[in-house]
Amino acid sequence: MSLEFPENMREFEDKFAIKKAHNPKVTKKQVMRQTIEDTFQAYLDYAEDGHYDTGKLVGNEIHVVGLHNQLIKKIQPMSESFESDFKANTDKLLTYLEDQADEVAQ
Repeated sequence: MSLEFPENMREFEDKFAIKKAHNPKVTKKQVMRQTIEDTFQAYLDYAEDGHYDTGKLVGNEIHVVGLHNQLIKKIQPMSESFESDFKANTDKLLTYLEDQADEVAQ
């Protein structure tokens, strides 16, 4: 992918360094959560051929809401958190997020 959607921790560290240079108060957790949310949203937009539903990290779940702000689905992490999933096996998490986006789009 790219620094926008890092595929491993090295790419994530690069993205974090850039964000930190622009905003010294930003934390790794904030950047990690935003990265996960943005990646899921990109998969969802692709699966739906446009931006119809929105995925937001709420606590430890991704909540998918529709056009009328109705909750469509809650997506659980594979382990204790999406951040842990990203650190443990980014490829597996990306595949999981893509599969979940495809399910929502059905």
